[in-house]
Amino acid sequence: MPLLQAPGSGLSALPPLSLYIHIPWCIQKCPYCDFNSHRLKPDTDEAAYVNALLTDLQHELPHIWGRPVDTIFIGGGTPSVFSAESISRLLSGVRALVRLQPEAEITLEANPGTFEQARFQGYAEAGITRLSLGIQSFDNAKLQALGRIHNGDEARAAIEAALSIFPRVNTDLMYALPRQTPEEARRDAETALSFGVTHISAYHLTMEPNTPFGRTPPPG
Repeated sequence: MPLLQAPGSGLSALPPLSLYIHIPWCIQKCPYCDFNSHRLKPDTDEAAYVNALLTDLQHELPHIWGRPVDTIFIGGGTPSVFSAESISRLLSGVRALVRLQPEAEITLEANPGTFEQARFQGYAEAGITRLSLGIQSFDNAKLQALGRIHNGDEARAAIEAALSIFPRVNTDLMYALPRQTPEEARRDAETALSFGVTHISAYHLTMEPNTPFGRTPPPG
């Protein structure tokens, strides 16, 4: 089988690709968020959106030269508002369209406020190999200030469940929160590590333009 040649690149074969899939709905939009995300409505049609994603991917196939895909990241928004059945159908469609590597890492972002044991198990059965949990903080006051829909106990329960189901778990944390001290930020990281998670993504809270926090920054 001849190797693919990348025109003008000097490469004998083009490298593998990573695929990002966006699910733009949330239970509610956080006041600091400037991503393309919208409040979930009761009539949101998951099946129609999955169909649209797969149609879009099919249109892009001529541009990717049959290159293999070695990572998929399903972000948002809050992808965990979608059912496990929808995620399974999405990934089945992706596998039918692209050359997904056998050991590909497939990540799904999840909100602890959407945690259900059966739902998480369903994601794993659909092929999710890595769960990225949007914890942000374990401090209830900080979570409330951020407009999050979960509390610290729900965050802990979600981490424990995720670690029992998925081979890899990431926790997202935020720092420089309203009235947060360095010691409180350190405590959040230590709490996440105490569960045995092997990866933490830490993000500085920024006041993005055209967000509620950008227009009216929180005190602190």
